[in-house]
Parts: sequence; structure tokens; C-alpha cells
Amino acid sequence: MATEKPQSPYATTQQFAGLSSPLPPPPPPKSWTTLPLFAGLSEEPLERFREAMAPIQYKNGETVLTQGEPGEDMFVLESGTMRITVRNEKDVVVFERTISAPAIFGEMALITREPRTASVVAEDTAHCLKINKTAVQELFKRHPNTAVFMTRLVGERLMESKGIRKVGKYEVMGRLGSGGVATVFEARHPTLGTPVALKMLSHALVFDAGFADLFQHEARLVAQLNHDHIVRVLDTEQAYGTHFIVMEKLTGDLLESLIDSGQQLDWPNVRRILREVCGALAYSHGQGLIHRDIKPANVFLLTDGKAKLLDFGIATNPGGGNGGGKVMGTPYYMSPEQILGQPLDGRADLYSLGIMAYEMCCHELPFDGDTLQQLFARHINMPMPNPQFVQPNVPDDLVEFIKTATAKYPADRFADCATAGAFLQAAAEVPVLDRFAMSSLSVTYHGSKSELVERVLADAVRQLQGQSGVVVFAAHRSTIDR
Repeated sequence: MATEKPQSPYATTQQFAGLSSPLPPPPPPKSWTTLPLFAGLSEEPLERFREAMAPIQYKNGETVLTQGEPGEDMFVLESGTMRITVRNEKDVVVFERTISAPAIFGEMALITREPRTASVVAEDTAHCLKINKTAVQELFKRHPNTAVFMTRLVGERLMESKGIRKVGKYEVMGRLGSGGVATVFEARHPTLGTPVALKMLSHALVFDAGFADLFQHEARLVAQLNHDHIVRVLDTEQAYGTHFIVMEKLTGDLLESLIDSGQQLDWPNVRRILREVCGALAYSHGQGLIHRDIKPANVFLLTDGKAKLLDFGIATNPGGGNGGGKVMGTPYYMSPEQILGQPLDGRADLYSLGIMAYEMCCHELPFDGDTLQQLFARHINMPMPNPQFVQPNVPDDLVEFIKTATAKYPADRFADCATAGAFLQAAAEVPVLDRFAMSSLSVTYHGSKSELVERVLADAVRQLQGQSGVVVFAAHRSTIDR
């Protein structure tokens, strides 16, 4: 019996030869987790959302939302299509479109109490996930890291021409910047037309115990301050599930951006900026506030070059440490006593200012580490590097300023920010000198001679203070300081 020759598969025939085989499968349908409001969230908060949302199915032609009716549900369209229709007051259709999965609709109900602005009808069998405002609030309370969704939602709607246009009485104009703690929008006073900046606290932190209080605390603190080199707080608002601080709108750029650009400030401007920040700190310390987060990202340079100190969000009273056992501040700029959770005074801000001064001169930080613990250890134990090793033309007075401001022990630093500013002023008054004559006196004495030594030194300070081109800073350390 003859054996039948097997047929060649079509892919081997001349007409199909060379084509890749088999044909690639169609791409899988996109998941709702890829939508912008959810994109980038880790698996844990996404799973929390899955657990909190209830599945629901709609048949072709079934109405999901009706324009003008109240509602508090948000829907995530997992599969199928929906038709969105908007009618005017004469019941004439002014807008209509079809959305396909994945998509979100009805989300405005989570942040406003206004009636639905559109009707939504299923165009085929559609599978949705539904969550209401109460469930969302409970989810955010139990798992604050899921609340970044709400910050994105409010942020997007504040930027849309047909979205949220007001925060309280302020009309939103655009976004100025954002970070891990807050997003800042440009806005305008409705009657005065004055431009302002709206600082919106991240929703994730609204549900973080104590942080919302800190945010409000900042507003109250800075509203009490009136200094030419401190940003002014004008008002506060609570809206859309979070807190806003209304501040004067500044035109210019952050000192951080200038440093990151590689642009080198000339030395008189370095001194001036440091001196202006010293003045702002001396004032705030006099009002009983330690900033605790001095860094280039919190110094704004106006278009005329004037410095403005920002962000008193973690300010504390003198003698305060790190509340609740948390290390508060930015690790690259923190003083040893701040790292160790010890009582603080204005000299902790001076240390951070000295680190910032080094960065302004060298365009790099003096201390880094592979771990946070290693970085902290270097702040506490490692000698401050000489900025002239990185930038040889750094003037000697700035080297001395950095060295003194960043001394490991507070008693070895400038006595206060006013004294540090006076040191920088002396350099500004003698611009023809590249080098300063420096004299120091150390007196070791028996405790019984304290009154004599202090009287002699006080007399010397009185004679030298106020002399043009001379700056005096004095420090006293007893045997118990260390």
C-alpha cells in the first residue's frame, strides 16, 4: 500500500516563505492599573484598591449615571464601552463620546458634592469596579499610601479648563511645582487679582497621623513672621480632602536649581545670599522658631537676586528635638545634634547653612554615604573637608565661615545667626582683601577665675564690636558641655 505524502504546511510554500511564524498573539487588554491615576503605584496599594472596589456588570443600554443627579460613586471600567453624553439646559446634546476599557468615570464625586455633569450609558456588556466616597475615606485612613491617587486626581482636575477652577475663593491658574509632601499651584485672588501660590498637602500625608497638623502648624507659624527674606503666608484653605496654604507668589528660581545647573555664583553674591538667610534665621530664632530644614531647595532667589526662606513645615521651638522619635530634616544637611535627637537651638540651623554654603561654593555636598547610617556617622564624626580642595579659589573668609558654622559641637560654632551674618558682612565691607587676618584666643582657667576672665573678655569684645572691617564672635564652653 502506497504511503500518502504528507502535505507541506502553508508556511513553507513559496508564497509564505520567509515570513515569521507563528503570527504573534494579539496584545493583552490593558489593565486599569496602567491608568495615569494609578500608574506607578506599588502592588500593595493597588491590591488595597482591588479589595475596596465592588464588581458590577451593566447590560447594553443600561444607564449608569444620569446628568444632574447626585452621586458619590467612582467607576473603573474593566471591559466594554460606555457612552458619555452632556446636555445643555435646553436638553440639547453638546458633547458625546464613547470610552473603552480601561477607563475611569464619575471620579469627581469623590472630591465634590456637585451633581453629575454627564450621563453615562453602557454600549455593550460592561464590567466595572465601583467605590464610593465613604469607602475611599476608610481605605485612605487604613492605608495612607493609597491616598496618592487622590492627590493625582485633584492635581489633574485643578489643571483642566473644565475641571476644578477654585480652591476656596482663589482661582487656580496653573501648576508651579510638586514634591513628595506638597504640590504648589499658581492662583489669583478673585477681587484683588493678586497672584498667589497655593501649597496643597499630599493626601497621603493628610491621613498620616500628625503630618497634617504639622502642615497647619507651618501656616500658623509663618503667618506670624514678617521679614523681608521669609516667604509670606496670606491665608489657609481646606478643600478636596486636603489642606492648602496660600502664600505670596515668588518670581525667580530655587537656589537648588541654580546649583544643579552648574552656574557659579560670584563670591560677593554667595556672601550676600548667606547673609540674607542668616538674617531670616536670626529673626525666626528670635520669634522662637528653629527651621530644621535649611537647604538650597528651601531658598528661593527672586529675579532681583534677593533670597527668600521657604518651608517652615518642621520648625520647632528652641530646646525641641525630633518629635515622636522621628529624625526630622534632610539627611545631607542635618546637624549632629539633630541626627542624635538632642535638644536644638539656632546653631542647628547654622550647621545646615554651613553645609549649604559648601555646596554653593563647590557644587557638591561634603558628606555622602552608601546608607543613611553611614551618612549620619560622617556628619557626626568626619572632619569637614576644606572647600578649597575642590574649588581652589574659594575665598578664605568663606572657608572660615563654613568651618565655623559646621563645627561638630554647637559651642564651637558662631554664637548665633546674627553673629554669622556679621562675619559675612565684614567680608562684604572689605572687598579689596582676598585674605583676612584671623586672630583667636583660648583661655584655660580655674573655675574660681571665671568672673575675672569673663570681665576681661567682655571688655575686649565691647571695644572691637562696631569697628568697620572687624567681626567678633565669642564662644564659651564649660567642662560639662561635652
